[in-house]
Amino acid sequence: MIISIITPTTGKKSLYRLINSIRNQKVSYEHILLWDDKREDDFYRLNKEIDAKSPYDMEDNNTYSLVLKGNCVLGQASGSALRAVGLMAAKGDYVAFADDDVWYDDDHFRNILPLLDSKEWAYCRRKIYGQNKGYIGIDNFESVGNSLDRKVPYEMVDNNCMIFNRRFGVSGACLYRETREYNDDRLFYSFLKQYAGEPGVTLKPTVNQICPERLEPMFMKYCSAER
Repeated sequence: MIISIITPTTGKKSLYRLINSIRNQKVSYEHILLWDDKREDDFYRLNKEIDAKSPYDMEDNNTYSLVLKGNCVLGQASGSALRAVGLMAAKGDYVAFADDDVWYDDDHFRNILPLLDSKEWAYCRRKIYGQNKGYIGIDNFESVGNSLDRKVPYEMVDNNCMIFNRRFGVSGACLYRETREYNDDRLFYSFLKQYAGEPGVTLKPTVNQICPERLEPMFMKYCSAER
């Protein structure tokens, strides 16, 4: 089994932590880094520290870059169009998204892959960190699908918490390409729920994510503080 991991990125420094966490997984994978012309202001300064002058300098046998010309942002959803490209390029049996503000626990795939023995897709919980506040807590309120524990009126699973059969990613890629709002995870969750059957679910949080500063108050209010 090969896992395709899709990362739209602007070159945040945290990307290196993600890459290292993927290399620590005991699975066969390809890691697709997706770039357009949008870059962090300090991208080249940060990369000078490790002798990387372009996206291609981050490649190895399992990691490669797809660089698109221009700015691929559609509406507010900054990474969605790039995710659509990644879904069409992926060659793995299963696909996972990992944004450049995410990193995995070492047992992430070891924990979630057994759920796919009888399912087309699965998801886990995530641990949330603030930009400046450090660890906030476990997201037991939003990225929980149809759990009765959710504290929002909608169902969703964050992109970074899911893994799914590649054929559903190919079919649903247009949802990422066309959306102009911050709702691609809700759209794709609804798509999988309708067409891919019941998901495998683990309550173990093995995805770590830094939330935008504007969302810190929400996560501080609703996350469970346990680790």
